[in-house]
Amino acid sequence: MKTISFRLGVFASKIVLVALVLCSGAIATCNASSSGTCRAAQPAANGIAYGDDSSERIVPLKEVDVKPEFPGGRKAMSEYAKKHFAGDSIKDKAKCPFYVHVRFVVEKDGSVTGARLVENYSEKIENAVLGMLMSMPRWTPGQKDGEVVRTGYGTWVGVPEYIADSYTKPEFVGGVELLLKYLAVELKKYDISQYRGKPVRVLARFVVDTDGSIDDVEIVKPGRKLMNDAVVAVLKGMPKWKPGTIDGKPVRVRYTLPVRFGKD
Repeated sequence: MKTISFRLGVFASKIVLVALVLCSGAIATCNASSSGTCRAAQPAANGIAYGDDSSERIVPLKEVDVKPEFPGGRKAMSEYAKKHFAGDSIKDKAKCPFYVHVRFVVEKDGSVTGARLVENYSEKIENAVLGMLMSMPRWTPGQKDGEVVRTGYGTWVGVPEYIADSYTKPEFVGGVELLLKYLAVELKKYDISQYRGKPVRVLARFVVDTDGSIDDVEIVKPGRKLMNDAVVAVLKGMPKWKPGTIDGKPVRVRYTLPVRFGKD
């Protein structure tokens, strides 16, 4: 995916660390060139979104045997959302979304009802997200005990940044320079830091959660196993960050971080 924010580099024990903020996945992706903040309906008392007026029970997602699915799966849903928000005139602005938590019901016929945002955001964001959710094609419904059931569903929806009135990116406490120094120092603790062979780039991804903690660390493009393990261990051990916000409310943000071992 195209890089749209910033690039940073540092040399340390033959390791080149380049920090890139990229759009990806389904959470909140930061844009380093942005500044500002965002606001989104309170969850129902039982935490389940109700659909139409049917009195038939909504089965929580964790209780179904077969989960409901968007046509083509999660990746297809992400692509659908991006196309819905883009449009011909603002296509370029739809490349780097932040993500909001939503809940809705997948009915027995696959239609989506009762869509809502878990937190309060601006009316502009809420209308955009709900409009997208309610325009989705029919899903494959969930099943329990061999029967099709109404299913409560929750997920993260990517939203183009231009829809938000204000947005602030997450930040490693102390800034980018300290982040790169931290990574360089921590990676030196692993034997692989002295690697002198052909340059190898390990592409990792992680989430800065709403409390600043690091979550969902994964290797997107692997190098050697020892390199992968070292990168994952260092990222998981990072101290809490200052979380990103939309209208003053913390949001989850996904970072993609290339770590390069060796020199050209």
